[in-house]
Amino acid sequence: MQAAQLKKYAENFSLAVREIPVPEIGPQEVLVKVKAAAVNPLDNLIGTGSLKLIQDYEFPLTMGNELTGIVEKVGVQVSGFQK
Repeated sequence: MQAAQLKKYAENFSLAVREIPVPEIGPQEVLVKVKAAAVNPLDNLIGTGSLKLIQDYEFPLTMGNELTGIVEKVGVQVSGFQK
């Protein structure tokens, strides 16, 4: 699968689209095949490192807080979503 990833915090950060393995989901997670994604103000705060005192991320970081897509897998403890 492809993912837009951040390599490091930077004032003028950039994202690189990379091929990564499909993640395994946990019992409370949902795997979504993304059809469209957007960049929003939260992504900008994360990319510039403005939030690292609250949440310091590990790199490379797969970005994406705003998306639409198709549910591919549903964790065993998840309700309200179906494949």
